Amino acid sequence: MTTVGAVSRTTRFHHLTPADLRLPPCGTVFFDPIDTEVGIWAAADLLDPGATVLDLGSGSGAAAAALARAGAGHVHGVDIAADSVSWAADHYAREGCPRVTFSVADYSVGTTHDLLARCPFQSAPAVVTSNPPYVPLPASPDRTGRVSIDGGPDGLRLVRHVVRHASTMDSRLAVTIGSYTTPRAMIALLLDFGYRVTHLTLGALPLGEHTAANRGRVAELAATGEGPLIELAGVTHYLVAGLSCQRVRDPADHVPTPDDILALLRLACTATTPCLETLDGTATFPVRVVVLSDDTVRLHP
Repeated sequence: MTTVGAVSRTTRFHHLTPADLRLPPCGTVFFDPIDTEVGIWAAADLLDPGATVLDLGSGSGAAAAALARAGAGHVHGVDIAADSVSWAADHYAREGCPRVTFSVADYSVGTTHDLLARCPFQSAPAVVTSNPPYVPLPASPDRTGRVSIDGGPDGLRLVRHVVRHASTMDSRLAVTIGSYTTPRAMIALLLDFGYRVTHLTLGALPLGEHTAANRGRVAELAATGEGPLIELAGVTHYLVAGLSCQRVRDPADHVPTPDDILALLRLACTATTPCLETLDGTATFPVRVVVLSDDTVRLHP
Protein backbone atom coordinates (compact mmCIF):
# COMPACT_ATOMS: atom_id res chain seq x y z
CA MET A 1 0.00 0.00 0.00
CA THR A 2 1.28 3.47 -0.86
CA THR A 3 0.38 6.73 0.90
CA VAL A 4 0.45 10.34 -0.34
CA GLY A 5 -0.73 12.85 2.24
CA ALA A 6 -4.14 11.75 3.46
CA VAL A 7 -4.56 9.47 0.42
CA SER A 8 -3.47 5.83 0.49
CA ARG A 9 -3.70 3.28 -2.32
CA THR A 10 -3.94 -0.48 -2.46
CA THR A 11 -3.48 -2.45 -5.66
CA ARG A 12 -4.56 -5.93 -4.61
CA PHE A 13 -7.42 -7.70 -2.90
CA HIS A 14 -6.49 -7.23 0.74
CA HIS A 15 -9.61 -8.74 2.35
CA LEU A 16 -11.09 -11.10 -0.22
CA THR A 17 -9.51 -14.55 -0.57
CA PRO A 18 -9.74 -17.08 -3.43
CA ALA A 19 -12.67 -18.71 -1.61
CA ASP A 20 -14.51 -15.37 -1.52
CA LEU A 21 -13.83 -14.88 -5.23
CA ARG A 22 -15.35 -18.25 -6.14
CA LEU A 23 -18.37 -17.61 -8.37
CA PRO A 24 -21.68 -18.79 -6.87
CA PRO A 25 -23.23 -21.60 -8.93
CA CYS A 26 -26.39 -19.66 -9.78
CA GLY A 27 -26.98 -16.15 -11.04
CA THR A 28 -29.39 -15.20 -8.25
CA VAL A 29 -26.65 -14.41 -5.72
CA PHE A 30 -25.16 -10.90 -5.68
CA PHE A 31 -21.43 -11.10 -6.41
CA ASP A 32 -19.28 -8.07 -7.23
CA PRO A 33 -15.71 -8.43 -5.90
CA ILE A 34 -14.42 -4.86 -6.31
CA ASP A 35 -17.62 -3.34 -4.98
CA THR A 36 -17.45 -5.76 -2.04
CA GLU A 37 -13.76 -5.09 -1.32
CA VAL A 38 -14.47 -1.35 -1.07
CA GLY A 39 -17.32 -1.98 1.36
CA ILE A 40 -15.18 -4.28 3.51
CA TRP A 41 -12.51 -1.58 3.85
CA ALA A 42 -15.20 0.87 5.01
CA ALA A 43 -16.37 -1.52 7.74
CA ALA A 44 -12.86 -2.66 8.72
CA ASP A 45 -11.92 0.96 9.45
CA LEU A 46 -14.57 0.87 12.21
CA LEU A 47 -13.73 -2.51 13.78
CA ASP A 48 -12.51 -3.04 17.30
CA PRO A 49 -11.19 -6.56 18.05
CA GLY A 50 -14.10 -8.85 18.88
CA ALA A 51 -16.77 -6.40 17.73
CA THR A 52 -20.16 -7.68 16.60
CA VAL A 53 -21.20 -6.74 13.06
CA LEU A 54 -24.57 -6.83 11.30
CA ASP A 55 -24.35 -7.00 7.50
CA LEU A 56 -27.58 -5.83 5.86
CA GLY A 57 -27.98 -7.36 2.40
CA SER A 58 -25.15 -9.86 2.77
CA GLY A 59 -25.31 -11.32 -0.76
CA SER A 60 -22.64 -13.97 -1.33
CA GLY A 61 -21.46 -13.68 2.29
CA ALA A 62 -17.96 -12.63 1.24
CA ALA A 63 -18.02 -9.35 3.19
CA ALA A 64 -19.26 -11.04 6.37
CA ALA A 65 -16.55 -13.72 6.19
CA ALA A 66 -13.84 -11.15 5.47
CA LEU A 67 -14.84 -9.03 8.46
CA ALA A 68 -14.69 -12.08 10.72
CA ARG A 69 -11.15 -12.72 9.46
CA ALA A 70 -10.36 -9.03 10.07
CA GLY A 71 -11.08 -9.42 13.78
CA ALA A 72 -14.84 -9.17 14.31
CA GLY A 73 -16.13 -11.42 17.09
CA HIS A 74 -19.32 -12.41 15.28
CA VAL A 75 -20.75 -11.25 11.96
CA HIS A 76 -24.39 -11.91 11.11
CA GLY A 77 -25.60 -11.33 7.56
CA VAL A 78 -29.22 -10.91 6.55
CA ASP A 79 -30.49 -10.96 2.99
CA ILE A 80 -33.91 -10.95 1.40
CA ALA A 81 -32.90 -13.69 -1.05
CA ALA A 82 -33.08 -17.26 0.24
CA ASP A 83 -30.67 -18.39 -2.51
CA SER A 84 -28.03 -15.99 -1.24
CA VAL A 85 -28.42 -17.04 2.39
CA SER A 86 -28.29 -20.73 1.46
CA TRP A 87 -25.13 -20.29 -0.64
CA ALA A 88 -23.39 -18.12 1.96
CA ALA A 89 -24.22 -20.41 4.89
CA ASP A 90 -23.13 -23.58 3.08
CA HIS A 91 -20.07 -22.06 1.43
CA TYR A 92 -18.60 -20.51 4.57
CA ALA A 93 -19.45 -23.52 6.73
CA ARG A 94 -17.28 -25.56 4.34
CA GLU A 95 -14.59 -22.87 4.56
CA GLY A 96 -14.57 -23.11 8.35
CA CYS A 97 -15.88 -19.66 9.34
CA PRO A 98 -17.51 -20.33 12.75
CA ARG A 99 -18.06 -16.69 13.66
CA VAL A 100 -20.27 -15.99 10.64
CA THR A 101 -24.01 -16.68 10.46
CA PHE A 102 -26.79 -15.77 8.03
CA SER A 103 -30.57 -15.51 7.97
CA VAL A 104 -33.32 -14.45 5.57
CA ALA A 105 -34.81 -11.05 6.36
CA ASP A 106 -36.08 -7.93 4.60
CA TYR A 107 -34.53 -5.01 6.45
CA SER A 108 -36.71 -2.52 4.56
CA VAL A 109 -39.83 -3.56 6.48
CA GLY A 110 -40.52 -3.77 10.17
CA THR A 111 -38.80 -2.19 13.12
CA THR A 112 -35.21 -2.33 14.24
CA HIS A 113 -36.40 -4.43 17.18
CA ASP A 114 -37.82 -6.98 14.73
CA LEU A 115 -34.51 -7.04 12.87
CA LEU A 116 -32.47 -7.54 16.05
CA ALA A 117 -34.74 -10.42 17.07
CA ARG A 118 -33.36 -12.34 14.07
CA CYS A 119 -29.75 -11.78 15.14
CA PRO A 120 -27.70 -13.99 17.48
CA PHE A 121 -26.36 -11.02 19.45
CA GLN A 122 -26.95 -10.29 23.11
CA SER A 123 -27.13 -6.57 22.35
CA ALA A 124 -27.04 -4.17 19.42
CA PRO A 125 -24.08 -4.71 17.06
CA ALA A 126 -21.09 -2.44 17.35
CA VAL A 127 -21.02 -1.97 13.57
CA VAL A 128 -23.73 -2.07 10.92
CA THR A 129 -22.46 -2.50 7.39
CA SER A 130 -24.26 -2.62 4.06
CA ASN A 131 -23.57 -2.63 0.35
CA PRO A 132 -27.17 -1.92 -0.63
CA PRO A 133 -28.71 -1.40 -4.08
CA TYR A 134 -27.62 2.12 -5.02
CA VAL A 135 -28.12 2.60 -8.78
CA PRO A 136 -30.50 5.53 -9.43
CA LEU A 137 -33.22 4.23 -11.73
CA PRO A 138 -36.56 5.73 -12.81
CA ALA A 139 -39.52 5.21 -10.51
CA SER A 140 -41.29 1.90 -11.08
CA PRO A 141 -44.69 0.90 -9.65
CA ASP A 142 -43.73 -2.75 -9.13
CA ARG A 143 -39.90 -2.63 -8.64
CA THR A 144 -39.63 -6.20 -9.93
CA GLY A 145 -36.42 -5.52 -11.88
CA ARG A 146 -32.81 -5.85 -10.77
CA VAL A 147 -33.43 -5.94 -7.04
CA SER A 148 -29.73 -6.10 -6.16
CA ILE A 149 -28.93 -2.79 -7.85
CA ASP A 150 -32.18 -0.77 -8.02
CA GLY A 151 -31.80 2.14 -5.61
CA GLY A 152 -34.85 4.08 -6.78
CA PRO A 153 -34.77 7.52 -8.41
CA ASP A 154 -32.01 8.91 -6.16
CA GLY A 155 -30.20 5.66 -5.35
CA LEU A 156 -31.14 5.92 -1.66
CA ARG A 157 -34.32 3.83 -1.59
CA LEU A 158 -32.86 1.15 0.70
CA VAL A 159 -29.96 3.17 2.07
CA ARG A 160 -32.44 5.16 4.16
CA HIS A 161 -33.49 1.97 5.97
CA VAL A 162 -29.85 1.00 6.59
CA VAL A 163 -29.10 4.38 8.18
CA ARG A 164 -32.33 4.29 10.20
CA HIS A 165 -31.55 0.88 11.68
CA ALA A 166 -27.94 1.78 12.47
CA SER A 167 -28.98 5.01 14.18
CA THR A 168 -31.66 3.30 16.25
CA MET A 169 -29.05 0.76 17.42
CA ASP A 170 -26.48 3.53 18.01
CA SER A 171 -23.99 1.50 15.97
CA ARG A 172 -21.06 2.64 13.91
CA LEU A 173 -22.00 2.53 10.23
CA ALA A 174 -20.25 1.50 7.01
CA VAL A 175 -22.29 1.93 3.85
CA THR A 176 -21.41 1.76 0.16
CA ILE A 177 -22.88 4.01 -2.53
CA GLY A 178 -21.89 5.11 -6.02
CA SER A 179 -20.69 8.54 -7.07
CA TYR A 180 -23.96 8.78 -9.02
CA THR A 181 -26.05 8.01 -5.89
CA THR A 182 -26.83 11.66 -5.06
CA PRO A 183 -23.83 11.93 -2.70
CA ARG A 184 -24.84 15.35 -1.41
CA ALA A 185 -28.22 13.95 -0.37
CA MET A 186 -26.50 10.91 1.14
CA ILE A 187 -24.23 12.96 3.40
CA ALA A 188 -27.17 15.15 4.42
CA LEU A 189 -29.06 11.97 5.36
CA LEU A 190 -26.15 10.82 7.52
CA LEU A 191 -25.94 14.18 9.26
CA ASP A 192 -29.70 14.14 9.93
CA PHE A 193 -29.23 10.82 11.76
CA GLY A 194 -26.22 12.05 13.72
CA TYR A 195 -23.38 10.51 11.68
CA ARG A 196 -20.18 11.97 10.29
CA VAL A 197 -17.86 10.46 7.68
CA THR A 198 -14.46 9.64 9.18
CA HIS A 199 -12.87 7.62 6.32
CA LEU A 200 -13.64 7.29 2.63
CA THR A 201 -12.67 4.37 0.38
CA LEU A 202 -12.99 4.79 -3.39
CA GLY A 203 -12.69 2.49 -6.39
CA ALA A 204 -13.49 3.05 -10.07
CA LEU A 205 -15.77 0.62 -11.90
CA PRO A 206 -17.21 0.79 -15.42
CA LEU A 207 -20.95 1.23 -15.58
CA GLY A 208 -22.64 -2.17 -15.43
CA GLU A 209 -24.61 -3.39 -18.44
CA HIS A 210 -27.96 -2.63 -16.84
CA THR A 211 -26.91 0.85 -15.75
CA ALA A 212 -25.37 1.62 -19.13
CA ALA A 213 -28.62 0.56 -20.79
CA ASN A 214 -30.58 2.90 -18.51
CA ARG A 215 -28.36 5.95 -18.58
CA GLY A 216 -31.21 8.47 -18.50
CA ARG A 217 -31.53 8.92 -14.75
CA VAL A 218 -27.76 8.69 -14.20
CA ALA A 219 -27.20 11.30 -16.90
CA GLU A 220 -29.76 13.63 -15.31
CA LEU A 221 -27.94 13.50 -11.99
CA ALA A 222 -24.53 13.93 -13.63
CA ALA A 223 -25.83 17.03 -15.41
CA THR A 224 -26.69 18.62 -12.06
CA GLY A 225 -23.23 17.85 -10.69
CA GLU A 226 -24.80 15.64 -8.00
CA GLY A 227 -23.71 12.36 -9.61
CA PRO A 228 -20.19 12.77 -11.06
CA LEU A 229 -18.82 10.13 -13.44
CA ILE A 230 -15.25 9.55 -14.60
CA GLU A 231 -13.93 8.74 -18.09
CA LEU A 232 -11.03 6.30 -18.16
CA ALA A 233 -9.56 5.11 -21.47
CA GLY A 234 -12.73 6.17 -23.26
CA VAL A 235 -15.01 4.17 -20.94
CA THR A 236 -17.47 5.76 -18.52
CA HIS A 237 -16.85 4.71 -14.93
CA TYR A 238 -18.42 5.58 -11.61
CA LEU A 239 -16.75 5.67 -8.21
CA VAL A 240 -17.73 3.06 -5.64
CA ALA A 241 -17.63 4.97 -2.36
CA GLY A 242 -17.32 3.20 0.99
CA LEU A 243 -18.32 5.57 3.78
CA SER A 244 -17.01 4.83 7.28
CA CYS A 245 -19.24 6.71 9.73
CA GLN A 246 -19.13 7.43 13.45
CA ARG A 247 -21.77 9.07 15.61
CA VAL A 248 -21.24 12.79 16.22
CA ARG A 249 -20.45 12.91 19.95
CA ASP A 250 -18.67 16.24 20.25
CA PRO A 251 -19.72 19.50 18.56
CA ALA A 252 -16.01 20.15 18.01
CA ASP A 253 -15.65 17.05 15.81
CA HIS A 254 -14.69 17.75 12.22
CA VAL A 255 -17.81 16.94 10.20
CA PRO A 256 -17.40 16.91 6.41
CA THR A 257 -20.41 18.62 4.85
CA PRO A 258 -22.42 17.36 1.86
CA ASP A 259 -20.63 19.90 -0.33
CA ASP A 260 -17.23 18.78 1.02
CA ILE A 261 -17.83 15.17 -0.02
CA LEU A 262 -19.35 16.08 -3.36
CA ALA A 263 -16.42 18.39 -4.16
CA LEU A 264 -13.98 15.60 -3.32
CA LEU A 265 -15.81 13.15 -5.61
CA ARG A 266 -15.93 15.70 -8.41
CA LEU A 267 -12.19 16.26 -8.04
CA ALA A 268 -11.54 12.51 -8.10
CA CYS A 269 -13.57 12.27 -11.31
CA THR A 270 -11.18 14.64 -13.07
CA ALA A 271 -8.40 12.03 -12.77
CA THR A 272 -7.08 10.25 -15.83
CA THR A 273 -6.17 6.96 -14.14
CA PRO A 274 -7.89 4.65 -11.61
CA CYS A 275 -5.37 5.88 -9.04
CA LEU A 276 -7.44 9.10 -8.81
CA GLU A 277 -4.26 11.12 -8.71
CA THR A 278 -6.10 14.45 -8.55
CA LEU A 279 -6.86 13.77 -4.86
CA ASP A 280 -3.22 13.93 -3.78
CA GLY A 281 -2.57 16.69 -1.31
CA THR A 282 -6.21 17.78 -1.13
CA ALA A 283 -8.06 15.43 1.25
CA THR A 284 -8.63 16.71 4.78
CA PHE A 285 -9.49 13.27 6.21
CA PRO A 286 -8.29 9.74 5.35
CA VAL A 287 -9.10 8.60 1.81
CA ARG A 288 -8.19 5.18 0.44
CA VAL A 289 -8.16 4.36 -3.28
CA VAL A 290 -8.64 0.72 -4.27
CA VAL A 291 -7.03 0.14 -7.67
CA LEU A 292 -8.02 -3.27 -9.04
CA SER A 293 -8.40 -4.67 -12.54
CA ASP A 294 -12.06 -5.22 -13.36
CA ASP A 295 -11.59 -8.69 -14.79
CA THR A 296 -13.90 -10.60 -12.47
CA VAL A 297 -17.46 -11.68 -13.20
CA ARG A 298 -20.14 -9.50 -11.64
CA LEU A 299 -23.54 -11.00 -10.78
CA HIS A 300 -26.33 -8.46 -10.28
CA PRO A 301 -29.61 -10.39 -9.98
